[in-house]
Amino acid sequence: MITLTSLAALTLSSALTVAPREPVYDDAAAVPVPQPQTRRVALIVGANDGGPGRVKLRYAGSDAKALSRVLADVGGIDRRDAFVLLDPNPTQLLDGFRWAQDRVAKARAAGERVQFLFYYSGHADDRGVHLGASQIDYPKLRGLIHAVDAQVRLGLLDSCSSGAFVRLKGGKMRPPLSTGDANIQGHAFLTSSSAEEAAQESDRIGGSYFTHYLVSGLRGAADVNRDRRVTLHEAYRFAFDETLKGTETTLGRAQHPVYDIQLVGTGDLVMTDLRETTAVLDIHSSVGGRVYVRDADGRLAAELYKGVGAGAVSLALEPGRYSVVIDDGAKMWRGTVDVRPGVQNELTRAELTPVGAETTTMRGDEVPIDPSQYRVMPFQFGLVYPLTTNRIEKQRKVINRFSLNLILGRAAQIHGVEVSSGGNWVDEDVRGVQLSAGANYVGGNVHGVQSTAGVNIARGNLRGVQGAAGFNSVGGDALGVQAAAGVNVVRGHMRGIQAVGGVNWARSVAGIQIAPVNVTKEIRGAQVGVIGVAAGKVRGAQIGVINYADEADAQVGVLNVTRKGGIYADIWTSDIAALNLAVKFRAKYTYSFLAIGLHPAGQGRGFMSGVGFGGHIPIKQRFYLDIDLATYWAQPQFRFRDNPALINSLRVMFGWQEHRRFAVWGGPTLNLDIDFQGGRERMGYGWVVERAPIDPHEMRVWPGFVVGISL
Repeated sequence: MITLTSLAALTLSSALTVAPREPVYDDAAAVPVPQPQTRRVALIVGANDGGPGRVKLRYAGSDAKALSRVLADVGGIDRRDAFVLLDPNPTQLLDGFRWAQDRVAKARAAGERVQFLFYYSGHADDRGVHLGASQIDYPKLRGLIHAVDAQVRLGLLDSCSSGAFVRLKGGKMRPPLSTGDANIQGHAFLTSSSAEEAAQESDRIGGSYFTHYLVSGLRGAADVNRDRRVTLHEAYRFAFDETLKGTETTLGRAQHPVYDIQLVGTGDLVMTDLRETTAVLDIHSSVGGRVYVRDADGRLAAELYKGVGAGAVSLALEPGRYSVVIDDGAKMWRGTVDVRPGVQNELTRAELTPVGAETTTMRGDEVPIDPSQYRVMPFQFGLVYPLTTNRIEKQRKVINRFSLNLILGRAAQIHGVEVSSGGNWVDEDVRGVQLSAGANYVGGNVHGVQSTAGVNIARGNLRGVQGAAGFNSVGGDALGVQAAAGVNVVRGHMRGIQAVGGVNWARSVAGIQIAPVNVTKEIRGAQVGVIGVAAGKVRGAQIGVINYADEADAQVGVLNVTRKGGIYADIWTSDIAALNLAVKFRAKYTYSFLAIGLHPAGQGRGFMSGVGFGGHIPIKQRFYLDIDLATYWAQPQFRFRDNPALINSLRVMFGWQEHRRFAVWGGPTLNLDIDFQGGRERMGYGWVVERAPIDPHEMRVWPGFVVGISL
């Protein structure tokens, strides 16, 4: 297997070498004929759940998001032309392909050339891909891809045994694709493993090997000829080499990506163009070795091997601060660089510092202190820095076990307790307790407690408790509790509880945010407050008056909006009102709605308006069960000056989802009406099972029905 795959890779490399770089024009043509604009449409799927009996993956969803980001950043795909599906069922996948077909058809009708890209990360076997307990066979999946009427179709599968997907037809190497030739058409399928191999993911890289190296390559690591453009062949060659190298010694054994490329044309298919991005990190030619680039959250953004003197490597990255580690085989080097848009961001050898060997200790032991770098001074007393006893040491950094400052003290590290009436300043780490009436600042990590009446700042990670009367900030990740009267900020990942009287903000959360205003990108847990905002996915619940998320499992509130759940219109008839209309705000498993009802004639004529909240339970494919409770303010007989009636309706509805924007549903209801006027007929058709006079009011109970549609 290794010999055959290596031969295939060599054939691909040879095709790269002989492929012409420039199109040849007819002598009669003085200049090239302008070509139609090329547009890209992408359907990107990440499925962690492979159904019963399969270990749930950790990174299929993040793989899909990573590929989506790089295609949006430097791949020429408008975010409106990329549809990302996370853990979809077969119906949702088919809806995604219908969306792609519609998008491509409209683009072609407008005279545009179109490339369609399909990506899947998740479980699979030699027969097809798995979406939960369901399976989509490879012939059907190929048919769905080919049904999208684009001139070029690209398929990327990162899953076990995915090589069986390209084995269905004999793959041939054709001359590479030119994006400028309007007559070129065909397909290119790349898979992460052969038909007999397992695709692997790694906690170290925070994703699957194949997608991780593919994304690194697309960001510029695969740019062999340094023209700041990454072609399909360069990306595949880089992903093949790095995936094979990264998996040769794993328990899953070596993993060999394979391909089926059948394209007609000349030139190269450019997958990403670094010239189109404004934030690029250039790694200088003097830097060499295995390069690891991590973002501010510690996630591995890119990884590659670069030889010393091999020329600069450009990586297209999102703006922000990155840490870079270089392993040159003899030493480890580390540096930090701010990647800013619109300027040259270069990492040179001079900006790297050597990293000593990591000290390991048995549990319970302290990490040994290097006496050449640090001096331990058990006690420190100070008035206002530099009037402190730490200034006795002129050369080395100082570590204090106990520090007492009247206003402001400064140390390299605190391994113990620091007390101050005004402010504490630690350049590196704190392991213990910082107490202050005004401000605490730590340039590194905090393992313990920061407590202040004003401001707490940790530029690194926090493991413990931050408590303040005003403001808390963590530059990295936080594990524990943040509590303040004003604002909590975690620039990385928060695991634990954020509680504040004002605003909570974190890049991502695994735990609970409690505040009047809670803001994060993604959360696994709960947001509790007045306003909850999540720019990404909520794996849990948002509880508040106003809730917004890109996608949410559950939302409990008055106004709940999710971008992927959407806003729908419900139209129905019931025994209470002949005509009802509602605006429904849907999350994954919950929904809320604002409704009005009208019964135009008869003894039960009247008008009502109200709100409701319910739960959504998928049953099987297109069938579902909804249970909700609504409260209506009713005006029987249209007498708006009379006392109102209060109608509460519990509904149990079975539904059939024909399309994302069309469903039919209906079921029984149980209703309670409290008439504050007394003596009037209830709204609707009039039957009542039980009456209970509460002078001068009246309470009535009855069963009913509801039948409607969702649009």
